[in-house]
Amino acid sequence: MVLWQERPDPQGSEEVSRQPARGARDLLPQDVQDNRWLCGQLHQVYRRWCYKELAPPTIERLDTLEAAGATAGNVLLKVAGQDALGLRPEITASVARAACTRLAGQPRPLRLWYEGSVFQREDVGGHERVQEELQSGIELIGAPGLAGDGELVAVLLDACRQLPFHPDHQPTLLLGHSALFAALLADFPTHQQAGLRQALSRYDILQLQALDLSAADREQARRLLRVRGEPGAVLDRLSAFSRATAVEELRALVELITERARQAGVRLQLDPTFLPTFTFYDGVVLRLVCQGNHALVPVATGGRYNRLLRHFAPGDREASGTGFSFKVERLRRLLQDRRVALAGQAEIHVLVTYDHPDSLGDAMACIERHHRAQVPAELLPTHLTGETSRDHGPPHGSHPRQVLVTHDHPMSRTAAQACVERHRSAQVAVQFWPQPCPTLAAAKVAWETARTQQPLPCLEWLTAAREPQLPGLLNPGSG
Repeated sequence: MVLWQERPDPQGSEEVSRQPARGARDLLPQDVQDNRWLCGQLHQVYRRWCYKELAPPTIERLDTLEAAGATAGNVLLKVAGQDALGLRPEITASVARAACTRLAGQPRPLRLWYEGSVFQREDVGGHERVQEELQSGIELIGAPGLAGDGELVAVLLDACRQLPFHPDHQPTLLLGHSALFAALLADFPTHQQAGLRQALSRYDILQLQALDLSAADREQARRLLRVRGEPGAVLDRLSAFSRATAVEELRALVELITERARQAGVRLQLDPTFLPTFTFYDGVVLRLVCQGNHALVPVATGGRYNRLLRHFAPGDREASGTGFSFKVERLRRLLQDRRVALAGQAEIHVLVTYDHPDSLGDAMACIERHHRAQVPAELLPTHLTGETSRDHGPPHGSHPRQVLVTHDHPMSRTAAQACVERHRSAQVAVQFWPQPCPTLAAAKVAWETARTQQPLPCLEWLTAAREPQLPGLLNPGSG
């Protein structure tokens, strides 16, 4: 698929598409806020482990994206131009390139983290779709063996502790090893190994049945599908299948991380036929899955990719790399489906309105005082509140600047009192309404009541609501 191809002038067309590209979508403000908060939680973990941020380009050369079999060409979104370029379908290959070129002189191990969008082409029912995902992840360059694999899993488990998973999500870390899978496949006829690899890694029983296998080979393949579960028991069973060194590598890794996984509330599962989508992994591989409303949801994937590093540094036979990435938007949707509260959603938000056009300047001054205190505040113009000057419209300057401060919940009371103090410090007369006003309509009723005693041209309502639903709250009678 080619992007950015020149199109005819749309001004001559009567119809203009109002929809995003097939497969693309608009992120609404709350989704953007939740994505940023989730990324912020992950960034805290990365920094604790001394990882530094790297920002590779979104557009890469095709030979980089296809390095060491990193990506199948049919998923790439190519960019029209003189050079062979494409949008990155993942970020690991770009980080590996940078680590072996501009960062080649840096001491190892090299710890890098990133965040950015990735793009893939999909064919759904004969129609092309563009899939865009936000990823956040780490790459550990120059830490071979158990030390690197153990640190990678430890960082991932630390991230699981940082994220607000619901108990029903039942986070599970799947572990495998590409060399072990290859060793298990070596017992089958060579011409059947590609089909078996695909069927076993996808747990596709129908595809497995369709393969032209002998009865003995078919039964052996079915046995492999059943070899998954608790790591200790699976490793013992695997010893009967293969003497590959990968079995002992996995055993050492499981011993290192089992207690950490228990403390993080993450179940471990060993699956010798698990492989990530991208084929550049050549060692330990992993995937974090959670129980969604209807099916398991993969939220993080990674593993070791020494061969990819050596593609970019052909003279370095000891080059090694490992990493993982979180699929941030899948993670967000998973948490939203369980109505998990994300921090930042409950921050205090001040809504400021006024009763007469002459009071607009005072309302703006209120907002600026809150902004200087790093408190989010916004203006609700009078045409949205239904306020007019017929009842509360004294001539400009006939009364001092006065504000009524209300709040939506007892937990907001302290923040409301802080607003009162900010106004008093600015020599502004202020009144505090002691009872919570759960809706804007209720706050307006309080405002009407208070204005029977004295002029209060400005109203402030403090709320911790995610998205104030203004249109349904503006009728005082509805409160």
